[in-house]
Formats: sequence, C-alpha cells, structure tokens
Amino acid sequence: MAEALSLQVGSGDLRSVALRLFRYALATIGPVGAAGAQFILSLQLLHLLPPASFGSFSFLLITSQFSIGLWSALFCAPLPIVMAQEKEDTRGLVDSLFAVNLLLSLLAFCAFSILATGLEVSAQASALFSGYAALTLLRWFARAHAYTTGAAIRTIASDLMYSAGLLIGIGLIAVSGAESPDLPYAALLVSAAIGLVPFGRGYFVKQFVHIRLRAIPRYADVWRQHSSWSLVGVITTEATVNAHAYIVTLVSGPLAFAPIAASALIIRPVGVVMNALSEFERPQMARQIASRDLRSAQRSARMFLCVLALTWALTAAGGVLLVVYSPEVIFPSEYSHSYLIAGMALWLGVTFMRILRTPDSVLLQAAGMFRWLAHASIISSVVSIAAVTILLVLGGPLWSLGGVLLGEAVFAAWTWYQARRWRAATLATSSVMSNEART
Repeated sequence: MAEALSLQVGSGDLRSVALRLFRYALATIGPVGAAGAQFILSLQLLHLLPPASFGSFSFLLITSQFSIGLWSALFCAPLPIVMAQEKEDTRGLVDSLFAVNLLLSLLAFCAFSILATGLEVSAQASALFSGYAALTLLRWFARAHAYTTGAAIRTIASDLMYSAGLLIGIGLIAVSGAESPDLPYAALLVSAAIGLVPFGRGYFVKQFVHIRLRAIPRYADVWRQHSSWSLVGVITTEATVNAHAYIVTLVSGPLAFAPIAASALIIRPVGVVMNALSEFERPQMARQIASRDLRSAQRSARMFLCVLALTWALTAAGGVLLVVYSPEVIFPSEYSHSYLIAGMALWLGVTFMRILRTPDSVLLQAAGMFRWLAHASIISSVVSIAAVTILLVLGGPLWSLGGVLLGEAVFAAWTWYQARRWRAATLATSSVMSNEART
C-alpha cells in the first residue's frame, strides 16, 4: 500500500493530475450534494426523533445502502465490462440487465416493507420508505448506465435534483417539527422520484416500456461471468463493514444502535467521496484495462487513493474541531458525549482502513476479478462477525466497532495482496503477447 501512495509528478503529469482532479470534482458534486442533504436529514432527525425511532431510521438507511451494494454487484459493476466488450450479443445482455433490474426492484419493495414492519415502523412509514428504497435502486442503475454511455451530466443532474427535493423536504420537517418518521420517509420517496427525471424519455422508455422479458434468461451469462462472485463479495463485504449494525440491532435493539449511528455521522463525508469516485473510476478503469493500458489504470488507482487520504484527513480534523468547540451542533444532550467521541475515534480508524483498500478493490472490479475480491471479503467477514460478537458480549455495543476495525484491516491487507497478484499476472501476460508479436 505504501507504494500506491507515492505519486511522482512531472510537467506532463501535472496537466493529467489537474484534469483528473477536475473530473473528480464533477463526479463528486452530485453525490456530495445528495449525501449532504441526507446528512442534514439524519442530523435533523437525531434531534427530533426519540432514540429508538432514530435507531430504526438509521438501520433502514444502512439496509438501503446495502441494497445499493447488491445492485452494484448484480448490475452496475458488470455493465461497463459488458458494454466494453463490444460483441454482437452485447445488446441482448444489456437488455437483460434492464429487465432483471426492474423485476428485482419490485421485489425489493416487498422486502423493505417486511423489514420495516419487523422494526415496528408504522404501515404508512413502511410503505413510504419501501417506495424510496425501490426507486433508489432504479436510480442507481440509471446512474451507472449514464456513466457508461458517456452521459455523466445526467448523473450529476439526477443527484442535484435529488438533493434539492430532499432539502425542500427538510425545510418542511423543520417547519412542522415532525416527531414521527412519516414526513422524512415521504421526503426521501419524492426526492428519489425527482432524481429519475434527468435521465430523460429514452431511459424511461427503455426501463419501463420497451422491457424485453425474453431477454431475462440472458442474464444467466452475466451471472456466471461476473455477478455471482461479485454478489458474494458484496454480501461478505457488508458482513465486514456493518456486522455491528445487524448484530447490535438484533441482540440489543434499535435503541442500543442509535448512539453508534449518531457517532458515525462524523465520518459520512469520507463515505460519500469514496462511493462517488468508485462509481466514476470503475468504468474508466474498465476501458483502460480493456485497451490493455495497465499503466493508466494504476495511475488512476494511485490518484484515487491520494484523494481519499486527503478527504479522510480533512474529515478527521473537522470532527476534532467540532467535538472540541461545538459538540452540541451534532450531538443532542440525551446522548453521552464521551460515548459518542469514543465511537467517532473508532469510526475514523475503520474508515482509514477502508480507504486503503478501495482503489485496489475498484481496480479488481473493473478487471472483472470478482472471485478474487470475494476471497478477500469472505476472510474479513468471518473475522469481523466473530470479533464484533465477542466484543459486544465483553464490552458492549460501542466496542463492537473494534471488531469492524479488525475486519477492515484484514480486508485491506488481503485486497492489496490480490491486486498485487493481478498486476503481476497481467504484466506477465502482456510481456508474453509482446514477445509473440515481435516474432
């Protein structure tokens, strides 16, 4: 990992770095706006809702984000690889992605309804959040398709419209002083619907009208080649990074999870930038790898890591200043500040480990090496689940985060090993092909 942090910049490289930073700014402006609005909503509800209701809200958001990870594995990550292959059967595979995406989004609505009911959320709030979660999945695939087809401006517009809609909802919540989750969930639902508008008539026709149900069996090819191992990786990654959320909520309930979720608000900016740049870099790296430009792909990974490290440093500094001078801005009085500060410190450690593995992880995804990534996440998930459970029993909900930290450290080390292994194999193959071409 140390070698990835070294970025040697010449005169020509300076222009390349400046151009990439500009593209990063474009890629993050939308997600930062969307996540910023969602952060304000979470902060608002932290102060308005009772801790148990805030715990349920936070847990539902985590499961919604997990479903986004599932969609990345099933549809978004394979999409640029399939379209970069430029084979005659690519259209059939893309049609299958659209069809299965719509079908599973409907099933996701039902799954979230059951989950929310199990958390004792009201029937109305349950329906609203389930609608939001389903529309978010449709929007996430639309974003990936826009990136892959070179229409990144539509993705940016979608994120900004989602942000604007949610900010309006936040204003209505502030005026009404809502003490139930109904209005916040309604604001999320309407914002997700508005966020679909920028993808245009062509997208709506392709996604909702010209669905080719006969193309659904073609998804089996995508599943075998890419999605199966990618899905294993997402599920085991979720077990690594959010084992505490599921285990604490299951064992101790939403009330015990609430202060852990509150302390995680501090590190939200790192996750926003990480997710946004991952979605931006994956199709870029897929094209570079498809054209056998390994040097550019490695340069992208190094730059990616540097930007994430800078984001983490700024977030850590901002969190420390906030806790020292104005903790009441974030943390309401009914939560123990010492508990939340300890949680914030643990979250910063977790996030640091996460940024170390993210560029290599995206590189392996772009190369279609989902099986290798799955091996890394399987090992780390076992470590994380075991450590979280032991620490929860021995030290309580807060110290369960130490298990996540240990799992992330194992994940980072193993991902680095797999990425190094892939680079060596790719360079060896390129050398052989070069020698054959000369002879």
